[in-house]
Amino acid sequence: MKKCWDLNPNNRPNIFEVNELITSFYKLYDRNFFTVENEEIGLQFKKAEEYRKANLPFIKNHQITTHPQAIYTSRLLNPFTEDLPEYDDNSQCLDQVI
Repeated sequence: MKKCWDLNPNNRPNIFEVNELITSFYKLYDRNFFTVENEEIGLQFKKAEEYRKANLPFIKNHQITTHPQAIYTSRLLNPFTEDLPEYDDNSQCLDQVI
């Protein structure tokens, strides 16, 4: 995944490399495909699943509640806009041609 984040686009994987990697993940997860070269990926999946199962009770008991105003909804920005000047149709900017 870190290779995908490289600042230089030439160092990032192309669509064929990404497809090959996703396919190998799928086949490993599906348990129908296992080779020596994919053994490390399989071990990582197994370790991640064991970690997830071991921490599942902790995760369920410590669900984070989201503050109702933390959700992206439309609301007025009065505290931020009350000091702005009123909109003026006669602004000099409107008369300029770009």
